Amino acid sequence: MKYLRWLLLVGWMLLPACRYTFVPLDPGRATLPNRTSLSGTLEPAEGAAVARLTVRHLAEPVYLELRWYKGDQLFQERSIWVEKPGIYQARFDRLDDGYYRLVVLVQNSPLLQLEVGSPFFPPPPAPPSS
Repeated sequence: MKYLRWLLLVGWMLLPACRYTFVPLDPGRATLPNRTSLSGTLEPAEGAAVARLTVRHLAEPVYLELRWYKGDQLFQERSIWVEKPGIYQARFDRLDDGYYRLVVLVQNSPLLQLEVGSPFFPPPPAPPSS
């Protein structure tokens, strides 16, 4: 009985060591990097496509590099100088109703890809004959 009381007393004294006994330091608010933020639409027009880009936030004035692809081949390139947030527009030629895509880059980093038309996929393989 004497040893049981001693064991309970030691166990009771060690119990707080198993609990969360401190409050962690507050790391504060995380700061987000100052980046360019934009969205856009690509609308087909007669023999062309019109890109409307909405720049919501700018870290600094930059060139928006616009690369227009027909399929996977570069078809046209444009640059737009952007000094402040706003709506910007560019027009690109379309030879046919095929698949075209516009890639928007800032300082050689792609930010947005817009597509018009349907990409060409090869036909599925034939099922194996039994």
